Amino acid sequence: MPDPNAVQTDPNATPEPLPDPNAPPAAPLDLSQIKSMLNLPDTASDVELITALVELISNLQQKYDALLSDATTLQGQITNRDLEDFKDVIAAETTAFWQNQLLANRDETITVLIGMRDAKPVAPVIPAAPVRVPLSNRIASAPKPMIELTGGANAADNNRAVAIRNRAHELRKAEKLPWSEAFQRAEKEITK
Repeated sequence: MPDPNAVQTDPNATPEPLPDPNAPPAAPLDLSQIKSMLNLPDTASDVELITALVELISNLQQKYDALLSDATTLQGQITNRDLEDFKDVIAAETTAFWQNQLLANRDETITVLIGMRDAKPVAPVIPAAPVRVPLSNRIASAPKPMIELTGGANAADNNRAVAIRNRAHELRKAEKLPWSEAFQRAEKEITK
């Protein structure tokens, strides 16, 4: 069983270089200079120095957290604006992917999105269906009454025309005349 307290190392990690024995020693810290930077008297104890450094670090950490929060908010706003700008290229189901891409590498992602927008095929124009005009001798329409063809004659003319037609039909049957001759005779009889 392996020892749980043993230090485990990653075999793929690069080892840290050993300190150079020929390197010059680091310069000693000048505590009086640090105390003057922190506005502490030269007679301040080590505890007061450490307390002042801890307060300084705490203030810097608060400022860092505030800046980080502001930066994250602004980055989110910029990302949302970019997503809105490219909503014609980005499908709704891929929004999370593109948001991550914009956060990881905004410049490259914007370049790709612009390329996608430029390469987006334009909707083909569908030509209008050609208007088919049937040949005049092939029009299949309902037969039109005589009144409609004559332009809408009045009732008296209609009655006269019906009477002529009926009389021409009688003459044709009775005397065995051709239709044109029977019609002419009926017309003369009725118009007298």
